[in-house]
This record gives sequence, C-alpha cells and structure tokens, in this order.
Amino acid sequence: MSVRQHSTVSMPRPTGVRRERILVIDDEENIRSTLEEFLSMNGYEVDTAENGAQGLDLLGRNAYDVVLSDLKMPGIDGIAVIEWVRETNPGLPVLVMSGHATVESTIRALRLGAYDYLLKPFGLDEIERTIENCLDKRRLERRNTELTEANERLREVERIKDDLLATVSHEFRTPLTALRGFLNLMEYTGVDNLRSDQLHALDAIGDNVERLDSMIANLLTLVEAHDGAYKPILEPVRFGDFLDEYFGPKDHGRPHRPLKREVAEAAANSELLLDRLRFPLVLTNLLDNAWKFSKGPGEAEVIFRARREGTSLIFEVHDDGIGIPGSLGEQLFERFTQGDMTSTREYQGAGLGLAVVREIVTAHNGDVRLVPPLLSGASVRVTLPAVGSRAAEGDA
Repeated sequence: MSVRQHSTVSMPRPTGVRRERILVIDDEENIRSTLEEFLSMNGYEVDTAENGAQGLDLLGRNAYDVVLSDLKMPGIDGIAVIEWVRETNPGLPVLVMSGHATVESTIRALRLGAYDYLLKPFGLDEIERTIENCLDKRRLERRNTELTEANERLREVERIKDDLLATVSHEFRTPLTALRGFLNLMEYTGVDNLRSDQLHALDAIGDNVERLDSMIANLLTLVEAHDGAYKPILEPVRFGDFLDEYFGPKDHGRPHRPLKREVAEAAANSELLLDRLRFPLVLTNLLDNAWKFSKGPGEAEVIFRARREGTSLIFEVHDDGIGIPGSLGEQLFERFTQGDMTSTREYQGAGLGLAVVREIVTAHNGDVRLVPPLLSGASVRVTLPAVGSRAAEGDA
C-alpha cells in the first residue's frame, strides 16, 4: 500500500456547506479506495477512475473542483490528463501523484500547469493539506472573478446613469431657457396690469425655474466631476464682493427665506480663487438644504457665518431643522443620499446637493464637513485657502 495512514482523525465538514467534487485517477485500486474513503469522510464528493481514459470520460461529463491524477499509467498518463485539462478547463487544478518521479517529469508536469506534485508514499495529512490549499486558492479565484464581474456590471450601470443624467440635463436646458426668457420679458414690459393672484403665480413660476436651474447645474457638475471633466476656471475674487453679487437685491430669488448673515470684516476682505460659474452652487445647495429641512414656513432660523483663520477662510451654514441622523454622517456627501431615503419621505430632492458641494469645494482645494450643530439642526463648514487679504489676518 502506497498511502500512509493519517495521523489524526479529521472531522466531517458541517452540513449545509457546499461539497466540493474531487476526481481521483489512479491505476492502483488501493490508492483509489483509500483516497475515496478518506476524502468522503472529510466532506468531499469523490469520483474515481482506474485509468486515464476513464478519467477523461468523467471529466468530459462532470464538473470537478480538483483532480488527483497518477503520473505513470498505461495508455493515457497523467501528463495527457494535464494537457487535456489545460485545453478544456484551464481553471481546474490538477494534483499529480507519482512513486516514480524524476526531476524531468516533475518540471514537465508543473510547466504544463499542474498545481502541485505529491510523491508516493504520502500521508493523508499531506494530501488533505495540499487539497485544502488548492481549494482555498480556487475559492479565492472564483470570488475575485465574481467581484470583477460585479464591478463591471456596476461600472456599466454607472456609465448608463451618467449618460442619462448628462442627456436629461442638457435637454432640460432648452425649455428652461425659454421659460426664463419669457419671465424676463414680462418683467421688462411691466406687470402692473396683473392681479395679485397672477403675480403670486408668476413668482411661483420664477421660484421653480430657479429650482430646476439649480438641479440641472447640480447634475451637470456631478457628471463632469465623475468623468474628470470638471476643471474650475479660477479667478481672484474678494469674498465680500462675491457675497454681494450672490445675494444681490433679490436674495437669489428667495426674499421670503429667513437668513441671518454674520460675515467678519477680515473674511469679507479676503481674496479667494473662485469659479464664479459653479461656486455659487455651494451656497445655493447649503442654504436650500437649511431652509428645506427647517421646522416650518416662517419659523426657520438659518445662520450664515464667515471668518478668517490664518490663511484659510471658513464659512458655515447653521439651521434649526430636523438635524442629521448620526448613522449617516459623511454618507450625506455621496450622490443620491438624503437623511430620509424612504419612499414616503416628506422632503423633496434627489440627494445631490451635498455631493455637489463636496465636488466643487474639493476642486477649489478646500474642505467641507459636518460639524456639531450650533442650533438644533445641522451645521456644515466649508474651509477654503485664501490668497490675500485687505485687512490683517484674523477676525478683529
């Protein structure tokens, strides 16, 4: 007998675990029977073949996880088995067994793709260890393949989604431009002859045009950022001038929204490098979130604060709204994420605002993060590098 007995008793595998299938090819009956009994006892499903031809027949009809093949057999030998597996099922590991090994035959078998080489007589502990190592590697390869395929599917879904977002965003631009044009035309020609309800409807249309414009700008920014196409066009801007331009006489179309502004002189006089086209989206999204998640119309308390710290300009938006669940945290800066993601959520929105804020601020070499709330709701802090100041650094 060419197989030494195992030194310890192996426990059977727990039920419910997939039973890997092993094929044993050997022209010695005692080798086949010993390995079949031992491997079966250890939870494997085992088939045996008494020669290479029978082994190839079984390989052609069944799926196996490991093949144990004798090297020296009459007719079709172990080398032929390895070659057949390499051509038909290159991922299937073959363990070669031989009692007449030479350096030449060993090297040839390994070069042809044999996973390992076992010299007879071998102990059952050795065969068990070799099979387990082989199966561990095979399981890892399968898992890597599954993950690779899953990642490819996810990338394809992301690509389709981004293409759809880009297309929809561009298509929405045309009717939105027409709407804004008609609204501007009506303002230019005068609205003195309109009733109060008509003026209210006109204001509502204007607010929704602004809201749609922000949503489209958010979508385009995210698509460009995802594709690596967003490159901010930076120009030096005094922060106080930027705020005056942003809020303006109409407070960006939202004069009815409560907002307390606290801008330190050193912050207002600080010079920043800003993308004047996209950076307003940072304020728009932060303020819209603060107002949207407030306690109710006319009851919200929203504070905008800005200060200078060293070479950085810091501004924060604080609200007294519903707050942010602790379980979400930084996840809110991911696309399509909101504090309430249920189908019955109370608040509108696609969950893009904070993601856009992060992309734009990062492109400005800045940082955005949640900070402990100043009021009872949420607080968001944006830190930007300042390139100059018309006042002494630090808040007076």
